Amino acid sequence: MNKAPLYQKLIEYNKEVYPFHMPGHKLGRGLDNPFLTLLDVTEVKGMDNLYEAQGIIKEAQNLMAKTFGADETLFLVNGSTTGVIASILGVCNPGDEMIIARNSHHSTYHGMILGDVIPRYINPRIIKPYGLLGGISPEEVEKTIKLYPRIKAIFITSPTYEGFTSDIKKIADISHKYGKILIVDEAHGAHFKFHSSFPDTALNSEADIVIQSLHKTLPALTQSALIHFKGNRAKGERIRQIIRMIQTSSPSYIFMGTMDLLRKNLEDKAESFFKRYIDNILTLRENLMSLNNIGLLGEELNNQYDIHKIDISRLVFYTGRSNKSGIEVDGILRDQYKIQVELSSEIHLVGISTISDTLEGFNLLINAMMNIDEKLMLGKEKSDIINTTYPNSNIIISPRKAFYAPKKSIKLVESIGEVSGEFVVFYPPGIPLLSPGEEITKTHIEQIKKRTNKKTIDIITG
Repeated sequence: MNKAPLYQKLIEYNKEVYPFHMPGHKLGRGLDNPFLTLLDVTEVKGMDNLYEAQGIIKEAQNLMAKTFGADETLFLVNGSTTGVIASILGVCNPGDEMIIARNSHHSTYHGMILGDVIPRYINPRIIKPYGLLGGISPEEVEKTIKLYPRIKAIFITSPTYEGFTSDIKKIADISHKYGKILIVDEAHGAHFKFHSSFPDTALNSEADIVIQSLHKTLPALTQSALIHFKGNRAKGERIRQIIRMIQTSSPSYIFMGTMDLLRKNLEDKAESFFKRYIDNILTLRENLMSLNNIGLLGEELNNQYDIHKIDISRLVFYTGRSNKSGIEVDGILRDQYKIQVELSSEIHLVGISTISDTLEGFNLLINAMMNIDEKLMLGKEKSDIINTTYPNSNIIISPRKAFYAPKKSIKLVESIGEVSGEFVVFYPPGIPLLSPGEEITKTHIEQIKKRTNKKTIDIITG
């Protein structure tokens, strides 16, 4: 019989014990007694300890590992950010080099600063027709390993915010061929495991460390995340120690208990949940492929621009050829149709769908997008966004040294040859044009002037 041991223990504890311990609401007695406060306890007898898990939490984590196909899984209660930073600090020593996909989450850069890691960047392919980021080339990974043989690990983000995955199996094979560790930030892909219509998981593709945000694409509370280990290349014990250093010393049993319950529900009902969901997604996509002025990106991108496979649940609308921007369409959706998408830019919108969406919700979006599309006209293509050039980075000093170095602001036009003291990021596509510690070139300045009104830039003076 499938069970959720941690969740069930929390319910039993609430019924059996009167708490003279934290938290102050006393298992919901001091609040309006919403359901979740019943689970909010602390490390008392029988409740185990996340950082020294031997009992009920250990059992729940082992069940989670089995569900996702990992050798070991740890609960994260401060989101995927904890897993990203801990994996970098756990794999690398100060001064080590690491291949980093340039479109990585900002927590990756924070991890490099904290660990004094030297990045060797790889740019994802840019999808030229749409000005968005595609995947990471396995061949480029191998080329970079040969160029920097001392690198310790490879860090890849797959899927991207837009739901585009790289060929993780090929990248894993290349990484292991050269004795390197592969870390995959799969924050937006925790749902891949549960239906064949989605891309394969990074764990199934032999990545060594995989970080997932359950709350992004599954019915879980914000901050609920997992870090998975597969094989014996990564030192899980050191990463566990670092998680203990950087994560709260008061881990939420609400997060852990509901993660445990989520896993049980998925084990019991995933087939029925996802069958209905996939049917709804395919119906939505079929309806919205008829839009004339807004484009819904789809499976035509599979095996293009180093994209291995797209996530069909991620709804990416391209507005770059219409007379309204993605930001304007976002506003219309919110003001006139009471629909809020995840993000928008000058040329696109991204909506996140999950198994929690209803048929009524999908129909609401279909009708809204069709009505909006009818009122739009084709406009001038936003070529300044689509044709942004990203020169190769020349790292002068490490991100850590750049972070602590003295800085001053100077005129942008006078900054050629200086070392950047700040990030310059255009969105889309969401890739840094410049990072702290990198040399500023004429091309950088030309691109900044083309995309922004920025007149000054912070440089390093020490």
